[in-house]
Amino acid sequence: MSGNRALTTRVSDALSLGGGDPLVVLYGPGSSDNFVDADYRVRTLEEAIWQVLRNTGYRRVVFTSADVPWYCLDAESDDFFARKLGDSGRRGRPAPHDGSVMSEKASTRQQKDANTLSGGNPVHGEATRQSMVVPVSRAAGGTRDQSLDQQALALLNACLQSRQVPTALVIIRANDYLRFNSADRELAGWFAQWQQTPADVDNLCVLVFPDRSVAKAIESVTALGYANVLVPCLERQRSRPVGHGSGEITEPAAAEIERVIHRARLLSGLRIADWTEFDRIVGALAAQPGVPVLNWARRLHKLAGDGVSLSLDAIRREAWVESLPSGQSAWDRLTGLTGLAEVKEHIDRIRWRAEAEAKRRRRGGRVRQTGSLHMVFTGGPGTGKTTVARLIGELYREMGLLRRGHLHAPEASDLIGMYVGHTAVQTSAAVDEALDGVLFIDEAYRLSEAPGGFGQEAIDTLITRMDNERERLVVIVAGYPGKMATFLRSNPGLPRRFPRGNVLAFPDYEPDALHAIVLGMLRDRDLSWVPELEPLLARVVTGIYQARDETFGNAGEMRNLTEELETNWARRTRADIEEPVTPEDLPASYRGFACGSI
Repeated sequence: MSGNRALTTRVSDALSLGGGDPLVVLYGPGSSDNFVDADYRVRTLEEAIWQVLRNTGYRRVVFTSADVPWYCLDAESDDFFARKLGDSGRRGRPAPHDGSVMSEKASTRQQKDANTLSGGNPVHGEATRQSMVVPVSRAAGGTRDQSLDQQALALLNACLQSRQVPTALVIIRANDYLRFNSADRELAGWFAQWQQTPADVDNLCVLVFPDRSVAKAIESVTALGYANVLVPCLERQRSRPVGHGSGEITEPAAAEIERVIHRARLLSGLRIADWTEFDRIVGALAAQPGVPVLNWARRLHKLAGDGVSLSLDAIRREAWVESLPSGQSAWDRLTGLTGLAEVKEHIDRIRWRAEAEAKRRRRGGRVRQTGSLHMVFTGGPGTGKTTVARLIGELYREMGLLRRGHLHAPEASDLIGMYVGHTAVQTSAAVDEALDGVLFIDEAYRLSEAPGGFGQEAIDTLITRMDNERERLVVIVAGYPGKMATFLRSNPGLPRRFPRGNVLAFPDYEPDALHAIVLGMLRDRDLSWVPELEPLLARVVTGIYQARDETFGNAGEMRNLTEELETNWARRTRADIEEPVTPEDLPASYRGFACGSI
């Protein structure tokens, strides 16, 4: 082993073992993935878990699943079972029946999947699967043999009760294991007993759920009924932040995606079209949700086989990314927006503070928190709040503060449930969608105004998740200034999460800015106009501005004006796109503003 450097980070971060629990749960999108460690070696999930546990000091690591009663990845662990089972349990005995621990087909399939990442070469590592032959696990008619399940449970329990050798039991696909195990009553009792294990027993049981969130894992366990004893363990892990023993195996980050690309270069001959694009390609791929390492490896291998170089254009054509911004950085696009001087100054301060912290980390300095990134946007509709929130997500991704930087913008009402307990589920689901990006809640004051206490339940859940996911989540709440001030006073925890300095005002656009916006919208529609139109529109937007109230739509109002101008122009010219827009096309409903009377 190459030491800590070669540990699979996604698994080692999830499997932090300082909590003292004899039961540890793993879950998340990475729980069905392969991994490429810092030494560019490919690890299956079992190998990655084995490596972390061995590095932590567990000398015996035993695996079990719904279809494989017990197996090991190293000789020391294998020897324990050999002594328990006798020579009949050693590899090389007559081929087992349908209930064998591992068929040749299953073993070959696992190796084939791993080889996809290694370019067809065998994966070399410290862990080597030791297939254990056990009695047939199916009785007549294809049902599970309860005696085998009880035998397996007794053997695994004996393994964990050992005080001489630090031992870890890993249950792969725990939901299936719990669902199909015929010794359910014995299993429930064992889990209850094991959670009360004496302090001088250092052994560990790890349950791996394929669910993307701990909430889904809790649902899986609760649906079984008999396994409810595991729910407190799952709840405890939900309270821990990701990377600190939360149990969540995340999707691959940029560093691992980069290693996958380099493996494809070396093993499949993948070419990079333009190295100046490389960082943006890696960032774009890492930002995509739900794509495991194995899939990226297959896509890159196929791209190389087709003789296509990796480029921004290629990943656009292949539809590998949800969206790919233009060549401008998020900061350039933010500074290019009309107005918003206070917002730009605030984000610029965060940008340089994050850069300073990054330089300290590169020099080996102490890692510090960048400070609260959660923000409050105050202002009326159409002032650019949603646009800026989206750009902030992209900017934080470019700065390395967020992995994906996407925007999830549910309505406040989407967070509120219909019955007691439902609101926490709804709010947590919204947070799960926003993880590694920005959760944007417009008109957030609707939460504090909701009747029946459900809105406060949403706020309480949101505060808890903001603390637990502080390294993966930015929350931006928005609304009218007065109502947002009331919202922040509605719960004592809110002002601490949204510091006063992070409350940013989005004022109504001044007439000059509104004029520039409406002309820009005409230009974006490929419309031309006669010179007389510009001073006319200047008078119109000034009149609109002077007559505004708190419902004034700002850019939204300019969009309405533009659309009506275009409609009148198209009708007058019979859609002759060579004809310019003229004052004649000004809608009748806006003519009063041009005269200064409403």
